[in-house]
Amino acid sequence: MLDKLAICNALGAELAKREKRIQYAFDDLNSAVSDDSKSTAGDKHETGRAMVHLEQEKLSQQLIKLNQLKEAFAKINPLESHNSVKFGSLVHSSNGIYFFSIGLGKISVENQNIFCLTLTSPLGQKMKNCKVGDQIKMAEEILIESIS
Repeated sequence: MLDKLAICNALGAELAKREKRIQYAFDDLNSAVSDDSKSTAGDKHETGRAMVHLEQEKLSQQLIKLNQLKEAFAKINPLESHNSVKFGSLVHSSNGIYFFSIGLGKISVENQNIFCLTLTSPLGQKMKNCKVGDQIKMAEEILIESIS
């Protein structure tokens, strides 16, 4: 059975990969600005710089959101065990494995799919404070088999 430490390691790696992707995109844009500043094509030059600036703003917003995810993720203690579903709980259920942490969606750890959801997600709201053996009703009945 998967443990939270392995899942946390995979989530940390995923966050680092996303941060690196954003940084590469910033570097590409900065290169484009540097190359474009050598041009003196007037309006075309200004339009190109404006487009690059818009992309930089989008990347900045993505970086802000990523940093918020990293801050929330840092609050998880992978060695802590839970008796009910709360932030940081790993839940094995009749229809999948859920890690209630940050909303990254589906990740694969040791060839198993783990759904990383927040407690504010619809499923998170239904499962919050549930215990082993509880059933919740979504599109189908979901039985909580274990919590760690």
